[in-house]
Amino acid sequence: MSSVNRGTVRNADDYYITPHWLIEDFLAAFAENNMLVCSPDESPRVLDPSAGGCDKYEMSYPTVLEKEGFTVDSWDIRADSRASVINCDFLQVKSLKKPYDMIITNPPFNVAQEFTEHALEMVKESGLVIMLQRLNWLGSQKRKAMWQKLPLAAVYVHSKRPGFDPAKPSKTDSTEYAHFVFCKGHELAPELFVI
Repeated sequence: MSSVNRGTVRNADDYYITPHWLIEDFLAAFAENNMLVCSPDESPRVLDPSAGGCDKYEMSYPTVLEKEGFTVDSWDIRADSRASVINCDFLQVKSLKKPYDMIITNPPFNVAQEFTEHALEMVKESGLVIMLQRLNWLGSQKRKAMWQKLPLAAVYVHSKRPGFDPAKPSKTDSTEYAHFVFCKGHELAPELFVI
C-alpha cells in the first residue's frame, strides 16, 4: 500500500514493499506491551496472507518475523511472489484445520476491511490480527460501522513516514501509517502508542 496522491500509478495487485525497519520498530514496541497471547512452551502459528516478495525483493513480514524466531506461513495472490503458497486469494479461503495465533500483513488497501474481518475468522479466540494501514483508515463515514464492531485492541502510530519503493529509500510517502492490532474477543477500549 502506498498513498496515491503523489503522482504515482497504483502497482498491480496493490503490491508495495513494506520497509523492514518499519516492521522492526513495530515489533519492538509491540514486545514491550507483551500483547502476543500463546502458551510459553508453544511457538505461535503466524500467517502473512499477502506476503509479497518477488525476484528482486524478499518478503517483508515473514523475513523480519523469522529473524525474531517466529515460523511464518506465507501466502500471496501473485504468481511471482516468494510466498510458500502462491496464487492464493486469502479472501476465498473458507476454513482452516487449525486457526492461527496471529495474522499480520500489509493488505491491499481497497480490501483492508475485508482482510481484517476474514482474518478475525481465521484466528483462535484471543488471537491477533495486525494490519499496516494509513492512519486515516480511522476516518470516513463509510468505515464508522466497522470501527464500532471490530475488536480493535491497539493502534501503533509510526512517527516516521515510510517509503514503499526500495529503489528510492529516501522518498517517503505522503501520509502517516500505523499498525492496527485487533484481538478476537477484545471488548475494552483500544490503546494508542506513538513509536
